[in-house]
Amino acid sequence: MHHDGHCGCGHDHSHTHTHDCGCGHEHGPAQGELTPAMEDFLHHLHHHHFLPVARFLVESSVEEDFCAVALAPVYLRAPDESMESVKETAAMLLELEKMGYLTLDYDYPLDRYSYKEYKESELYAYFCRTVAEGTERAGFLGDRPVLELGSIAPT
Repeated sequence: MHHDGHCGCGHDHSHTHTHDCGCGHEHGPAQGELTPAMEDFLHHLHHHHFLPVARFLVESSVEEDFCAVALAPVYLRAPDESMESVKETAAMLLELEKMGYLTLDYDYPLDRYSYKEYKESELYAYFCRTVAEGTERAGFLGDRPVLELGSIAPT
């Protein structure tokens, strides 16, 4: 759903959103101003309250303690989204988290949400193929692709 010119914050869109850290004072963004893309994402998040997120991990069937993050956070707008677009969104999400606007949590996937677009995405299929190709190399530990599901929440 698209909202024209009103985000529910009581202001028009010529303002900068502030952040409440809990100290009793309003603060502007912790580090720099929000970009239009950041504001759009935050409006979307506040409308939905929680959004799905995932990360692509590589684990080993041989070494129990081996786990590497291949790509995170992954927020998909479409199942055929490009790697470049996902990486740009990831950088934005990490910056918003650093600024204190949202949390990325892989311990709490969304209840009753299938994550179908993640499981069936071209990007995840590419990731699985890449891991499979790596298993053909001697000594390669990362032989299991893992899709770890999580959630994005406003702070």
